[in-house]
Amino acid sequence: MTAEQKKPNRRHVELAQKILDIATERGMSKGDRLAEQAIASLCNVSRTPVRKALQILAERGLVTTDADGGYRFAADSVTIASLNPDTGNAPEDDLNNAILRDLAAGRISEIQTVAALQRRYDASRQSVQNALLKLAEDNLAVRGAGQQWTLKEFAVSPEATAKSYEFRLATEPLALTLPDFHRDSTAILSLRQSMMALQTMTEATFDQRLFERTDRDFHLLIAKSCGNPFLAEALTTHHRRRYALPSQPHVGLFRVMQSNLEHLQILEQIERGQMALAADLMRVHIQQSQSQRPRIAGRGVPPRFKLVSR
Repeated sequence: MTAEQKKPNRRHVELAQKILDIATERGMSKGDRLAEQAIASLCNVSRTPVRKALQILAERGLVTTDADGGYRFAADSVTIASLNPDTGNAPEDDLNNAILRDLAAGRISEIQTVAALQRRYDASRQSVQNALLKLAEDNLAVRGAGQQWTLKEFAVSPEATAKSYEFRLATEPLALTLPDFHRDSTAILSLRQSMMALQTMTEATFDQRLFERTDRDFHLLIAKSCGNPFLAEALTTHHRRRYALPSQPHVGLFRVMQSNLEHLQILEQIERGQMALAADLMRVHIQQSQSQRPRIAGRGVPPRFKLVSR
């Protein structure tokens, strides 16, 4: 149990991998400095999780501490291997998915207790608690009194996808037109580099994982940059919940590649300060994704679980 508790947080491992991906994309060399604030800006997070991620990389010998307390890259970005994604949380991830699928299919109610979920999934108390804490982190569950939890059925219901697009159509174009919108040049440059790299790929070489990361970062950047803390919080929460839900690759690759081009066109208008045009393009982008979303869902599994393109 003690060894399990010492395993790194899954989110910190994912962020550590993201830092490696950025280093690879930028062709960083051994000894190059890793600036915490720049990484935090590129990854749309605060500096605290960046420090945790850098500590993980330091433990694996991929970065070294600098004399002034910072970090420097300690590997060859060309030959570096990916981090082992197994952080010991796979059982909890499987349990999360099972809970969400049963909730969406109406097989369990919104109000649950740890003991009831233990019995249903034949899982340990610690596994259930860990799964619920992760769902809470993704804003898909709320802790109640005692051992009671409220699961957010509306977020995974068969109608959730349509309602999500309604929300995004009302908010994301608006976010781009707010007077205090802040253009983060560092984050924009990183996104542009990733999008341009995707543009050069063919259907045979297209990097789906890079697209998914760039897609997430693009929408979170707009949320973070809008200049209105209430709208930023609402959009960030919504996007993080969307990306936390399990998905299956049922969207055609052509649409995914088209989506990347649409992201790039919106980003170009943001760089030029043409925010009204960026908002119009965002509206078209969301409508395109909505119109081309998969219509067929497996029995008991909501359409939301079939989405890949954002």
